[in-house]
Amino acid sequence: MNNIKTGRKITVEEMAPHVHSFLPEENKVNKISEWLTVWIKESLKNGKIKPYDFLPAKSELAFHIGVSLGTMQNVFRIIEDKGLVFSRQKIGTFIRDINDTPSEKLTSKRDVTVEILKQYIKTRYKTGEKLPSIRKLSDELKIPATTIRIAINSLLTQKILKKSEKYFIINSLKYKNQTSETKTIVDKVAEHIVNYIKNDFSKGDKIPSVSTLADMYGVSIKTVHDAIKILEAADIVRTRRGYYGSYVKDDNNTLYFYEQVEQKIKQYIIENCKRGDKLPSIKNFSEIFNVSTKTIKNALDMIANDGYIEFLRGRNGGTYITDIPPSSTGGYEWLALSREYEANN
Repeated sequence: MNNIKTGRKITVEEMAPHVHSFLPEENKVNKISEWLTVWIKESLKNGKIKPYDFLPAKSELAFHIGVSLGTMQNVFRIIEDKGLVFSRQKIGTFIRDINDTPSEKLTSKRDVTVEILKQYIKTRYKTGEKLPSIRKLSDELKIPATTIRIAINSLLTQKILKKSEKYFIINSLKYKNQTSETKTIVDKVAEHIVNYIKNDFSKGDKIPSVSTLADMYGVSIKTVHDAIKILEAADIVRTRRGYYGSYVKDDNNTLYFYEQVEQKIKQYIIENCKRGDKLPSIKNFSEIFNVSTKTIKNALDMIANDGYIEFLRGRNGGTYITDIPPSSTGGYEWLALSREYEANN
C-alpha cells in the first residue's frame, strides 16, 4: 500500500474515551484495547468513521486517558494485530477496511502465556494458595518476566487470581483452558512468510518490506520484524542494514559492496592496528581499496556502530581504534589493491 488513501483525522473529543480510572487489579492495556476495539467496530458500522480515516496520535490519546505513551503503544499494537488499523511511520495510524483483513484468528504472546499459566495453576495449586513470584515463574516457564506480568494482570481481571499485599493468590479454579491452537501471532506470520517465499521467490531475491508484509497479513510492523528475526535464526532470510532490506538467503551468502569493504577494513585493523591507533583517512582507504569515498564512509559508519572505531573532531581528529574486531576467515579477491596506489607507495 504505497499510496495511502487518507481520510479525515479523528479527534480525541469525538472518541470520548471513558477509561480514565482503573481498578488496582485491572490491566490498563487490556482495558483500553478492548474499549478501542469496540469503538472502532461500532463507529465503522454506524458510519461515524470510514476506512483510511486516521486516529489521533498515541501521545494525544495517552495524555487524554492519563496513561503512559508506552501503554498506548502497546494498545495500538494489539488493535493493529487484530486487523483493525495499520500504521505508517511518520504518517499515522489508519482505520483498516475490515473487509480486506485476513480472517485467520491470530494469538498474541500474551494470550498464549495466559493459557500456559491457567494450565500451570490448575495442575499444581488449590484455591487460596499463593503463586510463585513473577521471577520464579519466568525462570520455570522460560517466558520473559514482562510477558508473565501482563498475563497475570489478565488473570486478575478474570478473577482467577487476586492480589494480596505481597503475593498473588489463587482465587478460582473454575475456568476452561482454550483448546485452540496456541501459536503466537509472530509464529504464524513467520509461517506465512516462509510459504510466501517458497511459492514466489528464489534464492537471493529481495522480499517485500516489513510495511508491505504488515499490510498483507493485517498485523503490526513490529510483529513482522519479530517474524523476520525467526526466519533469520532459521537461516531462511538474511537482513541487511539500511534500505537494503531482507533477502532469501543464497548458498554463496553474497555480501553487498559496502559490506565487503567493511570486512576488508576490519581485516586491515586486525593485521595492522592496536587500540588507540589512528586509521588512514577516508581518501587513503578509497585509494587503497580502489572504491569511492562514499563506500568507505558507509563501511566505517557500520564499523563504528559495531564499537570498533570512533570519530574524533578537532586538531587531532580522525578515526581511532577503540577495539579489535574478531578475526575473520578468508578475504575478497576482488578487493585487490589499486595498481596506481601500489606503484606510488
